[in-house]
Amino acid sequence: MLRAITDDDNFRVIVAVTTRTVKGALEAQEPSGNAARHFCDLVTGAVLIRETMSPAYRVQAILKGAGGAGMLVADAHPNGLTRGLVQLGKGGDLELGHGSTLQVMRSGPSGKTFRSVVEPPTNGAVAEALMAYLQHSEQVVSVIAMGTHVTDRGVEHAGGYVVQLVPGASRGPLMIMTERLAAMPSIGELLADRRGDALALLDELLYGMPYAQLDDTSVRYGCTCDEHAVLATLATLPRSDIAELASAEEPLELSCDYCREAYRVPPAQLRGLLATS
Repeated sequence: MLRAITDDDNFRVIVAVTTRTVKGALEAQEPSGNAARHFCDLVTGAVLIRETMSPAYRVQAILKGAGGAGMLVADAHPNGLTRGLVQLGKGGDLELGHGSTLQVMRSGPSGKTFRSVVEPPTNGAVAEALMAYLQHSEQVVSVIAMGTHVTDRGVEHAGGYVVQLVPGASRGPLMIMTERLAAMPSIGELLADRRGDALALLDELLYGMPYAQLDDTSVRYGCTCDEHAVLATLATLPRSDIAELASAEEPLELSCDYCREAYRVPPAQLRGLLATS
């Protein structure tokens, strides 16, 4: 993840290469069709949106398909850890269109959560939905793009960028930049041509425009689940439910929806929850 600002103070640019993160999320969730494409974009988009905010914020982006059919979730944490979730309906895919919604939630160390919901523009995709969110909810004029380069070996490169007009700058430069970005190849092609090099992508976006690189941070696929979290969740169940689970002779088997990690909770641990509740 690279951040930069142009020397004329007109633009702030964030570039992210998320290949390993996207691959990890795909391997855990195994979506296909349009759902896979939208999922890749949403994971990268959540990383980019989080980076536009305070470093301490966590961002969760929830994309619901047309008519509420199916849901994709991307969860980007302040330390760079990012994960995703795919929940599809009977059709096994997710379509964007009339009735689709994108909800973006950001939460800080205090635990307070801010929610914003936008409807993706007609015939738009995840990038257009996130651009609408930044424009209407954050009041920031932005151009955002995400994409993947896929071959017969799977995802070779994934990433994206955000170009934002710095407050106080005129909209004229943004119009010029927008036209320039629109004439560029797709983000997937750019990443493939530059072998997934974030600095090379940044140089291409700001070709001929002097800029200062501000920082360089990491992003990775991962999950927040562990045995302690599983037990904490079980402890929220009614005592009668815990007692019923504890009465079984075999361990309770659970798996994390995000990463598919399997957990086995012996009856003795469940009885321990009853003793402490």
